[in-house]
Amino acid sequence: MKKAKTLITILLCCTIIGCNQSKVEKGDFIFDKVINDDNTPMIAVVRNISKNDAANNELSDYLNNDNPDDVIYYHITDIKLYEDLEIGERVTVTAPTTLLTSPPQAIAIEVKRYEDKN
Repeated sequence: MKKAKTLITILLCCTIIGCNQSKVEKGDFIFDKVINDDNTPMIAVVRNISKNDAANNELSDYLNNDNPDDVIYYHITDIKLYEDLEIGERVTVTAPTTLLTSPPQAIAIEVKRYEDKN
């Protein structure tokens, strides 16, 4: 009987700990900053990945995978914003239309930045 109570207590603790694990937050992360041939500042953003994936993978990993929509190049019209954005930063970019290029491209009309929550 004592073993059964101990086992139930251990299982209950494991269940509580397992249920309290924080969900992995995903988002869009800047992987590269470039100035194209037309002198337009652009950022390469990989969409819907974890911060861990952003820190441990290269842009080429996403450009060469089976999903061509993982990466999008956003044209940034505000040069000060472009200069302030950092590789590895989490962002949400609003763009009205996306060009059907490979990889896709769009003109950013808004860039929402997130604080690093380490």
